[in-house]
Amino acid sequence: MASGAGLARRPTTQVTSWWPLAAIVVVGALTYANGLWHPFIFDDFGTVVLNPQIRNLWDVARVFAPLAESPVAGRPLVNLSFAINYAIGGLHVFGYHVVNLALHLCCALVAFGLVRRTLDTPGLSAVFGRRTTAIALAVAIVWSVHPLTSEVVDYITQRSESMMALCYLLTLYASLRAVDPSRRTAWLAAAVVASAAGMACKESMVSAPLMVALYDRVFLYDSLRQAARSRWRLYVGLGTTWLVLAVLLASHPRTSSAGFATTPVSVWTYLLNQSQMVTHYLRLAVWPHPLVLDYGWSQALTIADVWPQACLVVALVMAAVVAFIVRPRAGFLGLWVIVTLAPTSSFVPVGSEVGAERRMYLPLIALVTLAVIGVALAQGWFERRSSDTRGATPARVSLTVTLVLLTATLSATTVARNREYASALTMARTVLARWPGPIGDDMVGTELARAGQHAEAIQYLRVAAPSYPPAHYNLGSELLAAGRFDEAIAELQTFIQDEPQLSTTVSARLLMGRAFEAKQRWPEAIAQFRLALAKDPLNPDAHGLLAQALATTQAFEESIGHYQAFLAQRPTDAGAWNGLGIALVATGRAVESIPAFRQAVDLEPRNAHFQANLARALIDQGDMAEAAGHVQQAVALTPSDPAVLELLGRVLESQGRIEEARRAFQQALRLDPSYEPAREGLRRIGG
Repeated sequence: MASGAGLARRPTTQVTSWWPLAAIVVVGALTYANGLWHPFIFDDFGTVVLNPQIRNLWDVARVFAPLAESPVAGRPLVNLSFAINYAIGGLHVFGYHVVNLALHLCCALVAFGLVRRTLDTPGLSAVFGRRTTAIALAVAIVWSVHPLTSEVVDYITQRSESMMALCYLLTLYASLRAVDPSRRTAWLAAAVVASAAGMACKESMVSAPLMVALYDRVFLYDSLRQAARSRWRLYVGLGTTWLVLAVLLASHPRTSSAGFATTPVSVWTYLLNQSQMVTHYLRLAVWPHPLVLDYGWSQALTIADVWPQACLVVALVMAAVVAFIVRPRAGFLGLWVIVTLAPTSSFVPVGSEVGAERRMYLPLIALVTLAVIGVALAQGWFERRSSDTRGATPARVSLTVTLVLLTATLSATTVARNREYASALTMARTVLARWPGPIGDDMVGTELARAGQHAEAIQYLRVAAPSYPPAHYNLGSELLAAGRFDEAIAELQTFIQDEPQLSTTVSARLLMGRAFEAKQRWPEAIAQFRLALAKDPLNPDAHGLLAQALATTQAFEESIGHYQAFLAQRPTDAGAWNGLGIALVATGRAVESIPAFRQAVDLEPRNAHFQANLARALIDQGDMAEAAGHVQQAVALTPSDPAVLELLGRVLESQGRIEEARRAFQQALRLDPSYEPAREGLRRIGG
């Protein structure tokens, strides 16, 4: 059937029974069931566990403004999905895994619908006949259980990939359904909405409008001019969704959020590295082992290092282009791989991440489709070669059994891969074993530290640090915890020097300041805390540490403002309230100190030091009645503290109980003969 000018080839309509859809869901769910209770790992802490922007679903402004340089920066709909998860189940990890799996299964269902309707277009329906549903089902199931998709399902943070992919597939599916004039407007609107939503999920969505135009040219229209004349409203609508992506990129730049480091990489170096990575991806599509979560940084390569892989990639690209020209329907699958992979795996450098298996999530659909169609064509060829149905049936059965066994093998491999997400340490060890390098050493060292195996952690981090600057930060943190302060300072200084643009330098300066504190080098500690605040003026930890350091060096007046800034964000820190009270007393603002001491006592009523400070402030203001109660509680908590006993003596003295006061002062002096306030008390009462 030849299309007229501007007239699309409408796919034939089939009524799909429920069982193929159920089969996709059941097989996919069973494959991933053993990973639904695995814990948060790696970036999940920044994405979910420590993400303040998802704590209140109804605070829309915060939910749609993910933190800068976080894994969800510039991806507000992904952040919204995590906010919904949190509103329903808090930090119970099961719910997050269920949503990831549901998104993956939805992608498989839409892929099924898209493949089936594509095969039902004129020209293809004549080739595959009634087998279109079976082919689409095979594509959806094989893709859904393929181990190369497991990272997107098992790693909660990578929900951004499946949400983007779902929007990508829905954009194509809706645009295909819009060919039907009976519901054209609704499906056109659905395609544009899906495209806009995808742009708010991940930057890779950028190619979706282009893919719709290519799809139309190949399967629905005789030329792009005809497609544009008939579908210009759709193309304009899809084009406007690029504005969504542009706004998000401009307002939420992602310079280092793709990894815990920044490293300059040229376009040429990145392209050379991608020739290796793309070749590796294609091999994994055929033989999905070994799978690696983190491939690290781009390496300094020359064309001599990668010419075989580069030649293979160029040959495959040329073959796809030639096929698109000569046999557009077959070539479309090759272009799908190229176009969906290009945003992350071509010449646009991603400095902190040379490769990621999740990048194959969408491209893999085309590769699986090509393989399944190849099996279907082989089956048809065998059937045509057979002179009767008795010869055709064994061929059909054997090829079907082969496909089933392949699916079972892929599913079993994915089940095994799911187990490797059982802990961050397990996954880190697989990265180091399968892709040796400093990033793997850093991952293992960091996770060993979290598991309490600090000595072993330091060994791995020392190996990683010379080649991977972020390891200096982790190593410095471990050395600080081990009390090796000079070594910690050196490692943290190196980290800041190598990675000055990372937000993590704030934490590094705070750690360095604490190391200087431990060595009583107060000016240097205060300098680090000030530098941390200069980079992050609202950081509560920087305010709190600086306040304590200033108070220790008797700079009470300046410490007050930092205590107040800290308590504005951490109002339940009793120690900070007590420190604020002391600073207020020291600057002659004793009356203002009483509410601060009261806050400390209310938060920690069994802290004798806090009770004593409140009592002392009350006594100095002449409020002996209230002070007496707090003194009694302080004495009950620490009966052998001379300072508390001296306060008791002052209260008893104010009540006219001179003998009891004398005994309290004397007891304080027995405990500490040099405690002058108790001696002064005795002189005052003539003891």
